[in-house]
Amino acid sequence: MIVYNVARRWFTEKVPAETYRKSRGLSPAHTLKIEVVGRADLAALLNALCEPGPDTQNVSGLLIPEQVALVDRAYVEPSTSVPDFVPLFLLDASQRAAVAADRTARGCTGEE
Repeated sequence: MIVYNVARRWFTEKVPAETYRKSRGLSPAHTLKIEVVGRADLAALLNALCEPGPDTQNVSGLLIPEQVALVDRAYVEPSTSVPDFVPLFLLDASQRAAVAADRTARGCTGEE
């Protein structure tokens, strides 16, 4: 399986990836081709995307240095914000108070 990554967006085909890259005015080097041959490669890629860093090199002996560079460049920083449509009862206690205060400060009543 081959997927393409351009500026932290994923594409299944090269043409849409190149179209997006050109629309953003990026150089051809920004189009990353990532090839996944089997389930083990997919697991290694997902692990590297979730936990980037020096330990991504040769994860289970599956990623070669070129792939490690691609993974590091394609990493998407996880969002810690909670969207307004998520009800407070779904959050754990440590998040609930902070999210409620943020929503109240912004005037979100939940009745929009």
